[in-house]
Parts: sequence; C-alpha cells; structure tokens
Amino acid sequence: MGGFGGGQGGFGGFPPGTDTAARQETTKLKRPFGAGQYDTSAFMAGEIRVNLVLFECNGAIDAKSESWSKDEIAKVIGHVKKACAWWEEMWKRKNYVGDLKFTIGMEFADKPFQTSYEPITHGAYRDDRLWIGEFLNAQGYSGDKNRMLYRYTADTIEKHNADFAFNIFVVKADNDSDHYFQDSYRSYTLGRQYEGVSDTYILTAYSKPYDWYSSQSFAHEMAHIFGAADEYPGQGRYTDRTGYYGVQNTNAPDGNPDRNSIVPSLMNSSISTAFERHITSPQSLEMVGWRDSDGDRIIDALDAPIAVTDLSSKLNLSDSIYSFSGTFAVQKVPNYNNTKAITINSVDRLLYRNGESGEWKQVNDKDWGEESKTISHQFKIPAGSVLQWKVVDASGTAESKTYTIGGVRDPKAGINRGTHSAKFSFTPATPDTGIVKYKLRVDDMVCDLGEQSTHTLSGIANGRHTWAVQGIYADGTVTDWLPCGTFTMPAN
Repeated sequence: MGGFGGGQGGFGGFPPGTDTAARQETTKLKRPFGAGQYDTSAFMAGEIRVNLVLFECNGAIDAKSESWSKDEIAKVIGHVKKACAWWEEMWKRKNYVGDLKFTIGMEFADKPFQTSYEPITHGAYRDDRLWIGEFLNAQGYSGDKNRMLYRYTADTIEKHNADFAFNIFVVKADNDSDHYFQDSYRSYTLGRQYEGVSDTYILTAYSKPYDWYSSQSFAHEMAHIFGAADEYPGQGRYTDRTGYYGVQNTNAPDGNPDRNSIVPSLMNSSISTAFERHITSPQSLEMVGWRDSDGDRIIDALDAPIAVTDLSSKLNLSDSIYSFSGTFAVQKVPNYNNTKAITINSVDRLLYRNGESGEWKQVNDKDWGEESKTISHQFKIPAGSVLQWKVVDASGTAESKTYTIGGVRDPKAGINRGTHSAKFSFTPATPDTGIVKYKLRVDDMVCDLGEQSTHTLSGIANGRHTWAVQGIYADGTVTDWLPCGTFTMPAN
C-alpha cells in the first residue's frame, strides 16, 4: 500500500506476465450476469468470498526464518474480519437496499500453506509468483500465475455461489530486519481496470510492529480490490478515473486545484482517523460502486428496471380467470472500464395481492435468481375485486410495472318502470386484461357497447329478464358471456 511503508501496484496495467490471449479470454459465469473470468470484483456489493491464505516456509528451497504462532494466526484472522466488518457497517450506515456480506475461507488461514520459499526474503512484486504459484499448483491449477489466479477466483465464485471474490495472501515478517519485502513493499494490491480486469489479490507482510495498523491496512487494500484509487501524494492523481463508473479522483492532492477540499479518507494519509471514525471520502465510496444518483437507496450499478417483453394477457369473464405470459429480464448499467455491463441483480419473484392495498404474496416458493425469466401464470380474481401483480428483482425495490387487473365488476341494472327502460352499468376490466370492447346481452337481444361501460335500453317487456356482458379482445376474439344477474320490469 503505497505511502504507508510500501508500494501499491497502481492502476497502470494488466498484472505482469499475462499474455494477450489471457487478456481476451472470458469465461461466462452464472453470476454476476454479464461478467467474464476477469470480472471478479467489479463493484463492492452482494455476497463476497475472501480466500485468506497464510504462507510458511518448509525449508525445501529457502532457509526457513519465519514461523506462525497460533496467537499470530488468530490476530491476522481478526484483522481481516475487522476490515470486512468495517465495510459491512459502512453499507448499513448508508442504508442501501440489498446486502453486503463477506465470508472468509479459513482452510489456509487456520493451517498456513507450506511453501518451499521464504517469501519475506524475496521481492514482493517481482517474486510473489514463486509462493503464490506453488499454492495454486497445489490447488490443481497450472500455467501463468495471473491466469491461474483468475481461474481460481472465478471458481471460488462458482463454488460458493458468491457474487464476487478475491484473495488475501499473508506472509510472516517478524524476523526480517525492516519487516518489508526486499523491493520495499509491505502491502499491495495489483493494478486493475486495464482492459476492464479486476484485482484478484492483496499481498501483505505481517509483523508485530505493524499489528496496530493491520485492520485499517486490509480495509484500505480491499477498497483497491473494488476500484478505489489512492489519495495521497505520489500515487493518487486528481485527473485519474477509476471504478465501475469511472469516478474522478478529486480527493487526491497531486494536480488538485483546491487542496483545501480534500477530506479525511481511508485512501489517504488520514487512514487511521478515517478507520476509527468510520468515514472515507465520497469519491472512494463511488469508486467501489457506492453511488446512488437518484437517492432511492439502490446503488447505480443495480438500479435498472426490469425489461418486459412479449407480454400478453387475457381475462375470462365468466370464471374471472386471468392468464398472462411475458419475459422479464434484468438490465445492466454500462461499465466505464470495458464493454461489459455487469449486474448481480436477478429476476426473483412474482408477487400479487387482491385489491389495491394489503400484503403482497409470493407465487413462487423460492427466488428464481435468473437473468431472464419467461413467466406464465393464471390468477383467480375474487368477485368484486381487482388483482395486482408485479415481478421483482433481487433488490426487492427495482421492479417491473405494477399491473392492476380487474374483471367486469359491480354490474347494476337501474329500472325505470314509467319508460320501460333500464340503465345497465359495470366497472370495466383494465387494459391489462386485453379486453378493449364489450357487448351487452339482455335475454336474446345483443347490443354492441364499444368501449362504453354504460347503456340504456328502452322498450323492455314486463316480467323477469337476465343480462350478461361479453369482452372483446383487440384481435377480435371474445370472452365467454359473464352473467350479471336478473331484473324484473313491473307492469305499469
């Protein structure tokens, strides 16, 4: 992490050693939708898996100089948990819709991975391929370190049904003279967002003298994972743009026309104050994806309505059965960094309620979690009521249009015995039912009503009569006749 006793890889290029084919390769993941193999941390939201790996030399190649104690392992785990909790608490304080949850893989934290190398005696940026590559080989991967890392991270997302994932690699540095790697790095995250790639890992050297600083350091590096830039001299530049939205780094000092505008941040030299007070610059929050332009508590990356296509519906008036079918798909907000638009949103639920108030009920037993869903369903509309339904995405707020479907309701026949006439009226079905016109039938006499829902009929004979209404769809097909009741025309 540059500026605090080390270097940060910056934002200037694809991880070293990655060839052209690797840059272009994409492997479609189920989630996030629209993502490829290199989109493992597009923005900070949803379910995020953290692989925590501690390294310890076994003396096979390098001489062993560092050993982990149970107390030190516990401290590192505690610092990582505290950093994750810091960001989860920040999400809660922003009161965003949806979840941010980190889960930590402990297999190689509780029991450090045994490597042939003593990492702290090497350069970090130059040589981390040695021990990281050895670790990845042991997990069944082969090839270039960075390509292995992306496959490993993408597989982590799939295996744990996560939205994003990254890795934290920790080496021991207590017995090293300055507790730094040989190239003067102590903690860093590799450069991101060149050709749209995401960071996959944090590498840090842990030692007792820096224990006090570790939680805030991990939190800082996690921000880099999701696109935030440094905001201290020599690293952060005012004109830089990064993150999913391409946010300008206006809290950085270098090139800033108004340094008095700089605020305390997890990403600048006031990191300790920012961590303790649980604050960071608005720019750094937007860089990790936390921008809410319309103030609806949904971050912009997830704030796109469901697209509805091929929607068709019909209402059978005689039994008040409403049938509909349509395709519903989540839409994606464009990514500043590449041509891919990515979302962790999904088409999840079909909800309904009778009437225009009351509790929404879910039709499906479990959330679908799909990018696109074709839904066909039938509803029974209670007599004298309306039905409302909607398809909802994972955020629970950004949803498709609410459709209000009513059958022909409240049929009335007003009798005028003096003129032997009757005024018939009803509440028409809504356009969503597909019904556009009506017919009225009194006994065996049929009248075209067009779009009208009232009609006065004269010359009605004395005695008892029945009446009904029929709906006509736009394509000319008709519903069954809906019996509306009987009435009696008394003699004068």
